[in-house]
Amino acid sequence: MELKIREFSSHQLNANMLWPGTFLFADWLVKNKSILHGRRILELGSGTGALAIFLRKAFQVDITTTDYDDGEIQENIAYNCKANDLGVLPHIRHTWGDQFPVLIPDWDIVIASDILLYVKQYPNLTRTLSFLLKEYKGCSQNAGSSASTAITNKSGTQVPVKFPIFLMSCRRRIGKDQSLFFEECEKAGLEVQHLGALVYLIYTKQ
Repeated sequence: MELKIREFSSHQLNANMLWPGTFLFADWLVKNKSILHGRRILELGSGTGALAIFLRKAFQVDITTTDYDDGEIQENIAYNCKANDLGVLPHIRHTWGDQFPVLIPDWDIVIASDILLYVKQYPNLTRTLSFLLKEYKGCSQNAGSSASTAITNKSGTQVPVKFPIFLMSCRRRIGKDQSLFFEECEKAGLEVQHLGALVYLIYTKQ
């Protein structure tokens, strides 16, 4: 699939460009597309909106974009939706760590790629993620869908998981700084699993 994506010349939070991890994650999601069926999806750090646009066009998923509270980002995502013959996707302006604008989150799957850029933001990101996973109330329209699924990990084993889940890709192997994010997640009562191909699964501990 070919997409038309407009990028900024610059942006203070690097939301101006299409990051390499997006392509990696898109490929992984194509191979694991069954987990997306019938699910409500929220993307954190949507940037240009490319991944959300791809998933909407490829699989007709119900997806909402989010990024920093910035009108330029929102306008560019809307522009890219229209450039790819899509209606404008729902968008939420949200600064990590602040109160989330939706008080009762009902997204089954939260996704993100290449968002571990600023170590100082890890506690705020974890706070937002904890809210989305721990305060989740399944959407009534998904009442007929299973509350769980299975995802294949790096060793080829099927890992049973219960919604909601967070799936994240990184364009490079996790280093010392990035590992601090996973430590924050574990302190917040979240479980972290490496699925392979630089994709990570995070969910609430049962």
